[in-house]
Amino acid sequence: MQEGTDLLVDHYQKTYEVTLHVWNERNRTFLLLLAVVGGATLLTFNASQAQPLLVDLIAKFLSIADAGRRDELRGSFPYGLVQSILLMVVLYLTLLLYHRTTFIKRSYRYLGVLEDEIRAGLGVAPASSAFTREGTFYLRQQLPLSRFVGMTYVVMLGLLLGAFLGMRIYTDLLSGSLWFALVDLVLALPTLLFFGAYARASQ
Repeated sequence: MQEGTDLLVDHYQKTYEVTLHVWNERNRTFLLLLAVVGGATLLTFNASQAQPLLVDLIAKFLSIADAGRRDELRGSFPYGLVQSILLMVVLYLTLLLYHRTTFIKRSYRYLGVLEDEIRAGLGVAPASSAFTREGTFYLRQQLPLSRFVGMTYVVMLGLLLGAFLGMRIYTDLLSGSLWFALVDLVLALPTLLFFGAYARASQ
């Protein structure tokens, strides 16, 4: 019986470590998504300034020093294609953010169940706080404003994402680029779907 409890405790610790690793990865994914959407929004709303800057950065990266070649690159650069590629990146990161968020939520619920089983195996008194950190103790000690943390992240990302997607499709339609508008719409719909799922999972 004791050996089984020891194995359960070891499994609990490993599960917690995996969950913490994914939690850190989720935070990095959120920041990366925020940066990509922010950059893409800048390219969309301030195109006259941001797009030449993008070309200059690419020219510098490719070591293109000739001014004429840079001007030619500015005139022929496929900005619409770059925006669609950025939309694909945003979709991928949104999927990743949703997947990692749901994994974390599921893992913490699982840790709570493991804590109950460990307490039963150890014969811990009901009034004791041992092995309740991720379950009942966390729920009892939750601070009043902590529930708004996830909501703040969702609103912050949602406003930026909505502005980018809406302006991207509007700009395509305004310029008569119906093909790009269709591609962007096809990419925007699942992005919004998974963002909504992430928003629900974050509560």
